[in-house]
Amino acid sequence: MMDDFNINRYLINYTQLSKARRLTNVVGRQEELERLIHILMRSTKCNPAVIGASGIGKTALIEGLINFLASEGVPDSLNGREVVGIDIPKVMLDTKSEAEYSELLKQIMQAVVDSDKQKILYLKDVSLLVNMDTNPENKEAAKFLKLCLSTDSIMCILEANTITYVSSVEKDNTVMAHIQPVMIDEPSLDESIAITRARKRFYELHYDVSIPEESVRTACQLAHRYVKQRAFPSKALDLLDDACSLLKMDYEKGVPEAANMILTTDYCYRTVADWTGIPVEKVDAEDKQRLANAEVYLKRRVIGQDSAVTVVANALRRARSGLQDPNRPIGSFLFIGTTGVGKTELAKSLAEFMFNDETALLRLDMSEYMERTSVARMIGPAPGTPGFEAGGLLTESVRLKPFQVVLFDEIEKAHLDILNLMLQLLDEGRLTDSKGVTVDFRNTIIILTSNVGANLPSYQRVEKLGEYFRPEFLNRLDDIVSFHQLGEEDLRKIVDIHLNKLLKRAQQVGYTITIADSAKDWFVDEVFTSKFGVRALKRLIQNQVENPLSFLIMQEKVKPGHEVFLNVDKSGRKLQIYARSALAGLKSEEGQKEKPLDVPAEVHQPETDEPAPTKQSPTPPKQATKLKAPDVAQTAKKAPRQPVKK
Repeated sequence: MMDDFNINRYLINYTQLSKARRLTNVVGRQEELERLIHILMRSTKCNPAVIGASGIGKTALIEGLINFLASEGVPDSLNGREVVGIDIPKVMLDTKSEAEYSELLKQIMQAVVDSDKQKILYLKDVSLLVNMDTNPENKEAAKFLKLCLSTDSIMCILEANTITYVSSVEKDNTVMAHIQPVMIDEPSLDESIAITRARKRFYELHYDVSIPEESVRTACQLAHRYVKQRAFPSKALDLLDDACSLLKMDYEKGVPEAANMILTTDYCYRTVADWTGIPVEKVDAEDKQRLANAEVYLKRRVIGQDSAVTVVANALRRARSGLQDPNRPIGSFLFIGTTGVGKTELAKSLAEFMFNDETALLRLDMSEYMERTSVARMIGPAPGTPGFEAGGLLTESVRLKPFQVVLFDEIEKAHLDILNLMLQLLDEGRLTDSKGVTVDFRNTIIILTSNVGANLPSYQRVEKLGEYFRPEFLNRLDDIVSFHQLGEEDLRKIVDIHLNKLLKRAQQVGYTITIADSAKDWFVDEVFTSKFGVRALKRLIQNQVENPLSFLIMQEKVKPGHEVFLNVDKSGRKLQIYARSALAGLKSEEGQKEKPLDVPAEVHQPETDEPAPTKQSPTPPKQATKLKAPDVAQTAKKAPRQPVKK
C-alpha cells in the first residue's frame, strides 16, 4: 500500500479550500442545510445524498455545508472532520491499466476508512458507488465502497442528478439501505435574484465591471421567461456571466457604449438573443408595441382571413401580457378550413413574426401517425429498441430548438394515442420522452389543422368536430379558428404577391417582366376554380411561366436586357410569352406586330390529359401593366364573380 504522502496527492481537501475562501457561500437553503447536518450527526447510516435536477444548486448546497463544517460553530460530534474528494484525473494519469486504476481507487478509499471517520468522502461521480454500464472500470471500486458503507466504516456525501439517481442509485438496494436522500427543488424567481445578487461580486472582480441591481433583476427575469429548458439559479448566473463577457469584449474593441464598463440591461437582452435566436428587438420592451400591431404584419402575408388573424393575435398578446397561464404553450389553435385557404401560410407567418425565422416551424403530417406504434416516433422508442439514442422527432426537435411553431397537419388522421399524448402537452406545456427527459413546450406555438366540417357553416363546425375529438381535447385549445373560402379580390391580391416574387427573382438575373392584366385575370380564374385553392398558384406559375421562360433562356431566345411580356391568346385559355430588346420599339423593323415565342407543349407540364387548345394568332400585349418589384401592380376592377361549381 502506498504511503500517506502519495495517497494524499490523490485527495482534494475541500475543508482547506473552504478556509482559503475558495468555496461558494450558499444563499438560502437553510432547511436543506440543517437536514444535511442532522444526517451527518447520526450514529449509523450517516451518508446524505443531495438529489436534484442539473443547475439548481446541489454543489453550492454541499459547499455551504463544507463551509459550515470548517467554521467555529460546528457541533462537537462533527468538529475536526475534513471533507475530501478523489482527484479522478490524477488517478487516471498515474495508472496504466484497469486493474491498476481500480486498485489505486481502493487504496485511496481505504485511507479514508483508516482516518476513523475524521475524513468525509465527497462523491460527485456516482459511478464510484454504483456499477454503471458506462463506467465498467469502477466495478471493483464500487464493490469496495459499498462494503465500507454496509459496515459504517466510512462517511460519504453523495451528489447526483435526479435522472441518474432514479435510473442507477435507486435500483441498488445495498446503496439505498445506507444513504439518506435529500431532495432539493429549483429555487423561485425571487430566490434566484437573491442568489444572483450574492454572486455578482465574483463577476465584478473577474471582469472588472460594475453590475447594477437592475441588470441582476433583468438577467433573472429574462432567464425565467426565455430559458425554460434549464433550471435556476444556473441559467441566471450563466446569463450574467455571458453578458459580462460580452461587455468586456466590446470594451476591448473600443465600442463607445462599453467605455464605462457598466453592465446595462442591453447586454442581457443581447445575450438572450444569442442563446435563443430571437432578435434583440423582439426580446426587448419594443416587443409590446410589435404585438399591439400583430394584425398589421400578419395580414401582409395572410390575405382574406382577417378574423383568423385577429383570434391568433389576441392569444399572443394574452401570453405576452402575463395574463395567460404561464405553464401552457404561448398559444394552441385548431385551424379549420379547406385546402389552400391560408392555414399553413398563417403558421409560417407566425414563425417569422415571433421568432424572426420562417423555418422555425416543425411540421408533422398526421397521416404518417395513424398507427399505435407511431407514438414512438414522436417521443422516442422504448429503451433497448433501435433508435432509442436518437430520441423522438417531436421531443428532440423542441428540446434542441424550444422557440418555434409546431404544426400538426390533418390532426383528425392521428391515432387516438397521439391525441391522448397531446392532452399533457396542451394543458401543462411539457412532454416526457422515452428517456425520461421532460421537454418544455411553453415557448412554442401549437397549431393543429383539420378539414373536418370545413364545408359546413361556422356554427355547425364545432358540433362536427365533436364527432372526431373528445371534449377534453377541444377544451384545452386556446381557440378554434375557422378559415373561409377566398373571394376574387382576395385571390387577386395573392396573385400579385406571388407574381411579385417571380419578378424580383427575374430582376436579380437581368430580366424585366411585364404582365398584362388579362394574364393576371387568367391566374385568378384558374385558382378560383381549382379544388386545391391557392396551393395551385405556385404550380401554375412554375408550369406556365418559369418552365417555358427557362426553356427560352437556354435557347437564347430571351437574353439579359430583353423585356419579357406575358399575355393570353385570343381564346383567353393560353398564356403566351413575348420578348423584345430593350432598345427596340413595340413593333419590328418592317412594322409587323411581335409574335409570341414558341415553346414545346411538354415544357408546360400540363396537369391534365386534355388536348392543348388550337393555336391562334395572338395579339401583342396592349396596355400591359409593368410590375416593378416589390410594388404590387394596379389591376382592373371587375364585378365579383360567383363561385364556380366543378
